[in-house]
Amino acid sequence: MSQAESLVVVDGVSFSYDRQDGPIQTALDDVSLTIRRGELIGLVGQNGSGKSTLARHLNGLLLPDAGRVLVGDVDTRETEPGRLAGTVGYVFQNPDHALFLPTVREEIAYGLQFQALDESEAAARASTALAAFGLTQVADKHPASFGRGTRRLIVLAAAYAMAPALLVLDEPTGGLDYRLTSRLVETLRAYIAAGNSVVLISHDMQLVANTCDRVLALSDGRLIADGPPGRLFRDRDMLASTGLNVPDVARIAQALPETLVDPDTVAIDDFVEQFQRTVMKRELR
Repeated sequence: MSQAESLVVVDGVSFSYDRQDGPIQTALDDVSLTIRRGELIGLVGQNGSGKSTLARHLNGLLLPDAGRVLVGDVDTRETEPGRLAGTVGYVFQNPDHALFLPTVREEIAYGLQFQALDESEAAARASTALAAFGLTQVADKHPASFGRGTRRLIVLAAAYAMAPALLVLDEPTGGLDYRLTSRLVETLRAYIAAGNSVVLISHDMQLVANTCDRVLALSDGRLIADGPPGRLFRDRDMLASTGLNVPDVARIAQALPETLVDPDTVAIDDFVEQFQRTVMKRELR
């Protein structure tokens, strides 16, 4: 495990929803983990496993019934969520919940007015975010004039412009085609290379395998796995308990002889590189 600076510490957190029309529902059960700088983390599990509930604890949108969450050295129970937004940015699954201004540029610049930035720095941040997500040419258009994929990019760009140390993205590739998904992944990798971290909530196991260096798996509110994707996708008992699918690349790698491909291979690029290298060595003999 990386010894880099801790951004968020989740310490023995439990949380339940008190539903008026039914029994109390336990959403998190004694969950502990640490998120550090420079990590791209996949948060996976079936619907109802507690993913979004855990994510909303990372910036104080929800507060634990037991245990604590520390953002830096701040206990989320002792501050307002707005004061944590500069450290933890959260992008909801539905982009339309966050769009309300008449132009793309205004949407992206909106949150910057709450930071201690001068006008030139705020404008530079907005322009950088527009460029990073390929939105510069449409900056003066109304967000509602675009399809769901572009509207999602606008919301992602607005969170990116705030430059939080940790970005939490709930199903960020929904509505994105392959080209836009690739652009998003490239942007996130550059963001992490700059010393930040990302938590990616997704049902797309191949996306998680291709992009994440660490995976957290939840089942019935409990954290049942925390480690590299190669190890996670070989754990048949864990996969069965969560109902998660093995990515195609991982399934193929596990079926091939180890002399061809490392069975822990889960990312497409890694698989292709290893396979080609093995074939070339055999051809040179």
